[in-house]
Amino acid sequence: MPFSNELSVGNRIIDSEHQNLHTIIMVIERSIETGNFEVLLEAFELFEKDLCAYFVVEENIARALNFDFNQHKLAHREMLSKFKQIKDGVMAKNSIWSKLKENDLIFILKECLIQHINMDGSLFKAVLSTQLYDFKPGDPVLDGRSRH
Repeated sequence: MPFSNELSVGNRIIDSEHQNLHTIIMVIERSIETGNFEVLLEAFELFEKDLCAYFVVEENIARALNFDFNQHKLAHREMLSKFKQIKDGVMAKNSIWSKLKENDLIFILKECLIQHINMDGSLFKAVLSTQLYDFKPGDPVLDGRSRH
């Protein structure tokens, strides 16, 4: 699954974070396909670290826009919990994987990211659409009119 422009939320920083997470998911998938347990472990660790860093970035942008982030924060917790379940399930197998089952888990991980972008982030995306694509905390906030 290539990362597409359809997944853009309208902010360069957040889109870049989403692209990064997607790339790491692809590394996880390849390491399972090739049976490379060492790379898989590194990719899982990187994904978790980058996922948590992404959550901070997104929350800082939301705060700069005075966006109520409480509901979205719950979605972050759920996403992290799902990821940890997948990671724990795969890692518990010590490189003895069923390709079918692990492919299902990778599909769930990809879908979790897409759901977070498209559904969980829909209200936030609407707020982001009123700002410049390069908006970052500290930039002036536009008055709510669309940037288009």
